[in-house]
Amino acid sequence: MNNQNSVMVIDVETTGLSRQNDVITTACWYYEGSWYRWVRDLDSTILLKQHWSSCSELITFNGRNFDERFLVKDIGVQPHSSHRDVMHDGWRHGYKGGLKKVALAIGLPRPPEIEGMDGRIAIHLWNQWKKGDGEALDLLSLYNAWDVWLTYGLYMKFVHQMELDPSHNIPWTLNPVAVERLLGSLPVEFTS
Repeated sequence: MNNQNSVMVIDVETTGLSRQNDVITTACWYYEGSWYRWVRDLDSTILLKQHWSSCSELITFNGRNFDERFLVKDIGVQPHSSHRDVMHDGWRHGYKGGLKKVALAIGLPRPPEIEGMDGRIAIHLWNQWKKGDGEALDLLSLYNAWDVWLTYGLYMKFVHQMELDPSHNIPWTLNPVAVERLLGSLPVEFTS
């Protein structure tokens, strides 16, 4: 069994699904018991690249098709030599669907304030932050980090047959008033 502390669990948010036309907006990852975030136009890629190259195993959900390809294109890393896409582990255990659906099916819900959020809302939050709303980046980071935590939970369950420790210590938090304001400002196409 690999040392679970030296794995890097990562998830990216993007401006859309096209690897040709869209880019990573944020990346959150969990490595050696700590949380990290990279934000486009704000942060250096040095730490992300260091953790990428030094981790014993890269853990993603649907990352072979999505996250890793964007990271190779936008950040300049090489495809990871030990990349475990836990979506495939889920398939072997009879779980199909997206990350949130599979995580919920094995008993890993998200907190109520972000329960209904998806990638389209993440794009909206990115655009709100680019317009100067700092709380939008906090909510986007919280959403992004929860995707990492759920991915880690699936890794622990499917690969190591262990339950996830509930103390995630995700550093990005948001007060309910800000969440309501940000999600209340969604365009009609996001709420229908």
